[in-house]
This record gives sequence, C-alpha cells and structure tokens, in this order.
Amino acid sequence: MSSVDSFGTRASLSYGGKHAHYFSLPALVAKGFPGVARLPFSLKILLENLLRHEDGRFVKAADIEALAGWDVKRDTVKEIPP
Repeated sequence: MSSVDSFGTRASLSYGGKHAHYFSLPALVAKGFPGVARLPFSLKILLENLLRHEDGRFVKAADIEALAGWDVKRDTVKEIPP
C-alpha cells in the first residue's frame, strides 16, 4: 500500500496473528475536518478511497480536503479523481 498520507490517517490493527493497515476517518476528523462525520455513507467510502490512493499525482491532498469539506449547500463543482 503506497500512500502519501498527508493527513496522518493511516492506522494498523492486528487480528488472528495477521496485520492490516487502514485509513481512519475519525483520525481525519481529529485533524480538523469535523464535517466528515456528517457525510453520507457513500461519500465516506469515496473519501477513504482517496486517502488510501493519495499519491500527489492523481490524488492530491486538495482532493481529499475538497471532499472532506463537502457542503450540500455550496454550489461547487469538483471532480473526484479515479
């Protein structure tokens, strides 16, 4: 798993003698993005995907900030990277 992890959200857990990494949305909230908790579940999935694939080229920190700060009342158009 290669990610830039600009927001320090990468975490790990151990289970059954195995080790796994994941990207924590609660950690992103703690980093100053309180609106993440109010996002629809489908957007939370997209946000975690962006965190996991952040590489500075195709997925940038600005893309993550845009989705983490998404507001249904704003009239903003921003494409989500693949």
